[in-house]
Amino acid sequence: MAAITPSTHITQIKQGSIITGNLKSSQSIRVDGNITGDLLSDEKIIIGINGEIGGNLRGIDITVEGFVNGDVMCKGFLHVTKSAKIFGKIYAKEISIEKGAELNGKVNVGKEIEIPELNTSSPSRSSSQDKTKSISSPPEKKDNYGSVAW
Repeated sequence: MAAITPSTHITQIKQGSIITGNLKSSQSIRVDGNITGDLLSDEKIIIGINGEIGGNLRGIDITVEGFVNGDVMCKGFLHVTKSAKIFGKIYAKEISIEKGAELNGKVNVGKEIEIPELNTSSPSRSSSQDKTKSISSPPEKKDNYGSVAW
């Protein structure tokens, strides 16, 4: 596989920013704020020392310096710094873990491992099975006043 040269465009989520929802970018993503939702990048993902993620990560190369509560799916090189805390499954082709990093979950590393697909539609970390469930609303009651909203 040929090396991918990241673009010069980086989506940045600055410290103090709070996002609820999934974020997908064809460019690199750097997070120093707080995101509740999944991050998908066709390039690199960097979770800065102040970054907090409540969701899954999927990218080519990933660096984690902050906090991730979710699965990490890295198609290339995963670098986990000494300040990082990851609670979730890790899938990576290559990995580097600095002394002091905290990992809590199953770690799958190797050139031959299969990186699972990430197909979520909500920040609640729903599985594909959850997306097919339909929620039935109570039957509409008809009254003599039409459809007046009280």
